[in-house]
Amino acid sequence: MRRSAFKVLGLMAVVVALGALLTKSLFHFPCTMLTGAATLTIRLGDLAPGTVRAFCYRDRAGQQLRFLLARDTSGRVHTVFDACGQCYKFHKGYSYSGRYLICRLCGNRYPITDMHVGRASCVPVPLRSAAGRDEATIKVADIKAGRWLF
Repeated sequence: MRRSAFKVLGLMAVVVALGALLTKSLFHFPCTMLTGAATLTIRLGDLAPGTVRAFCYRDRAGQQLRFLLARDTSGRVHTVFDACGQCYKFHKGYSYSGRYLICRLCGNRYPITDMHVGRASCVPVPLRSAAGRDEATIKVADIKAGRWLF
């Protein structure tokens, strides 16, 4: 009787540890909180080609609005909300791996260079931005217009 109890406890410990490892990948990657009244300015020095960073803006109602800034291998900057036009209802957003955005709900993968091109009904929601040599700017009004996604 004791042996089977130890086996059950051991199996439970393995399941809990495996669950902890798997659920870690289900959470959003950390975002950098930005503040501003009319325009948000993001320094691009920390955004290496082929990478993605998450940013957040909290509106007056306290709603956290997430967006992603990515730089493709040629150095061009791309900006999308951390939400899909179809899957946004589930509030999963995207993960990032190997220069791809990956929808956490349907699993569609988007290369940074083509992340505005959807597959089936899953399409990353674009966010207008202007990128210069050293910084990108985003209008707060454009971020607030995407509030419905969150």
